[in-house]
Amino acid sequence: MTTPIKVAIIGGGPTGIGIGRELSDGGIDFDIYEAADDFGGVWHGEASCGRTYPSLHLISPKFNTQVQDFPMPEEFPVYPNHRQMLEYIRSYAREFGVYAHARFNTTIENLAPEAGGWRLRWGKGEHEHAYYPLVVVCNGLQNKPHYPEQSCSGEFAGEILHAVDYKTPDQLRGKRVLIIGGGNTGCDIAVDAVHFASGVWHSTRRGYYYQPKFIAGKPTPQWMMELGNKFGSKEETLAYVEQVFKLAGFDGVDYGLPQPDYPLDGAHPVMNSQLLYYIGHGDIVPKGDIAAFEGKQVRFLDGSTAEVDLILYATGYERDLSFLDPALLEWRSGIPDLFLHAVPRNHDNLLFMGFINAAGGLGDGLKTQGAFVRAYARALAERTPGLQAFLEAKCRDQPDLGQTYFVQSYRHQWEADLWKLLAQMRKYRDMLEQ
Repeated sequence: MTTPIKVAIIGGGPTGIGIGRELSDGGIDFDIYEAADDFGGVWHGEASCGRTYPSLHLISPKFNTQVQDFPMPEEFPVYPNHRQMLEYIRSYAREFGVYAHARFNTTIENLAPEAGGWRLRWGKGEHEHAYYPLVVVCNGLQNKPHYPEQSCSGEFAGEILHAVDYKTPDQLRGKRVLIIGGGNTGCDIAVDAVHFASGVWHSTRRGYYYQPKFIAGKPTPQWMMELGNKFGSKEETLAYVEQVFKLAGFDGVDYGLPQPDYPLDGAHPVMNSQLLYYIGHGDIVPKGDIAAFEGKQVRFLDGSTAEVDLILYATGYERDLSFLDPALLEWRSGIPDLFLHAVPRNHDNLLFMGFINAAGGLGDGLKTQGAFVRAYARALAERTPGLQAFLEAKCRDQPDLGQTYFVQSYRHQWEADLWKLLAQMRKYRDMLEQ
């Protein structure tokens, strides 16, 4: 039975496609608006939204990245590359009929409330608009480049790039390169630079835990999951994991790096099997924070200096909600205040999905978020008692998403404990279905 409501989805990355599939399965009509010429989001390397480079592979293995009822091809490796991930996303969209609902090359310019719903406008013409009683924003986490506040003096006289600009290691060829940022992208680019640049420095503000991609012949996330209840407490489990990582050569302190100031699971994992190897061989020179720029010379807080030609900031991204008047949302610490990282407390017809960082694969999150949206759309269309219960709960409840456990940084404002988040989404989905 078709539910009498039509939903707009903004964004054709994995989350938008996954929600489209669940709406379709629930008999709910939708349109999906994508600014690029095809689906893929950050995995669409040829589009402006693409965030890929030749060496890019997933940091989550395929067993928990794939959707359970649509497995990745058997021939895909344990950690697929970005081209295989794009192939998988698009095949998922084809399999479940999402392409039939797509409007490609359509950038939403404005989203404004109207008559209990929302009016979407795109392009430059006044006639390019449509009304929907429910809109789901899925345009992702990696939109605009984020630069840290500069606390150092001077200006750098060389070339400056952000990771958003990084498409090929040829951009680094023959140059003395400083990468700033200790996340997965920064580590990947530092490793790339070893093979192309004439010198590589890597600046990070704190110590990090570096995780190998394999332990005991298994992908590390699988090995960690299989530990189960082997130990009596979480602390004992983490201590054992740290010991194994150290024996495997993955304790940064052994390479002269600072001790992390947070627990092993207190930040988004850095999965890189090569960074410490190249530090140990002197091919990557680790540095702390920057004190000053003096022409092309960079002076670090420890007093050491490096002469570099190019600085590449791998310092994350900001969300792009430029099509929405900021006054329409409630804000906290510079980000929208969203119940479950998804639902504005002051709007009943607008959802934001996929706006989280979490240590885990795509599959479980894709299904759970999609099922939540499907339940919400049906409850909204039928004005069910479950909807009323949820609308009251979202203004009252403060569910534990594990967020206060993570290190305090810009990026981790969007971090959540995946399993706690999914459990809460299932709980409130059940409420909506009453």
